[in-house]
Amino acid sequence: MAPGNGVTIYSEDLQMGVTANTVSNLPKDRLDFLQAFVRRLVPPDESILLVTESDVPAGAGLGGSGALGVAVVAALDHAFGQKRTPSETARIANEIERKDLGYPGGSQDSFAAALGGINKLEYTKGGGVAHRALKLSNDTLMELEHNSLMIYTSEAHVSGNIHQDILDSYGMKDSTTFTALLSLRDAANSMEVALECGDMDGYIDNLNLSCESLYRLHTSCDSIAHRKYCYDLEDHILGRKTCGAGGGGGMVVYTKPGHRQACMLRARELGGEVWPFTLDYKGVVTWLGKSTSKNFFEKIQSRCR
Repeated sequence: MAPGNGVTIYSEDLQMGVTANTVSNLPKDRLDFLQAFVRRLVPPDESILLVTESDVPAGAGLGGSGALGVAVVAALDHAFGQKRTPSETARIANEIERKDLGYPGGSQDSFAAALGGINKLEYTKGGGVAHRALKLSNDTLMELEHNSLMIYTSEAHVSGNIHQDILDSYGMKDSTTFTALLSLRDAANSMEVALECGDMDGYIDNLNLSCESLYRLHTSCDSIAHRKYCYDLEDHILGRKTCGAGGGGGMVVYTKPGHRQACMLRARELGGEVWPFTLDYKGVVTWLGKSTSKNFFEKIQSRCR
């Protein structure tokens, strides 16, 4: 909150900001993503200082925009006393992305960020979303966490463009998109069963199937860079999956027993960034921090000019 100081929005990642005396006077075509959340959720006469930052590189396919949207909804709700369930937070964040901003895409990133944990999402006719937390044994969880690595290849993609490619391809004659979608669905259902049974071989098989099915959605989903990484890492991995809409960015690999460190070293030799897995079960959280100092506020405002 920034009583009496108007509205200021600043992105640490982009080193860009925007400021106005009221929400309605915010200039367009600058931080439009963050502005959409402020316009929807901040009361017209309120003042606010919103500063965002993310550890996820843009275009990594890791749901960074979905997670950021969920975090902003939760933060603004906390500031203005609005109560929502995690599912409601996910829905409003996704609604702002899809309807207010017109971005193509699904809602899975929003639900993943809001809920935390390992969940199965089921989409029903009419647009409904049901979610169920998977029940995994501690051994399965530890095995999954220890052997999974995230590799970022620095080959960013634009998910909105890829989503549009998929939509355009869906109704075309002889398109592989529809059968690929069915295969993705079946792989997800099989992974659910495998994980709850502790069948890691079944999980790995369907992780690979899911990756190949993603590539068959559209040529823009495929990634030559990821295929090369997998070829160079084949001595160390059992499974892999390009993240997000495809086309590059982040990739999950499942390592062979005893090959975790060797896989990390080889991936770094290839130029990738490697992040070990830590599964989060809290989802989106908010807390009351210290009041913003006058010096900090003035510094942020000066960057917006």
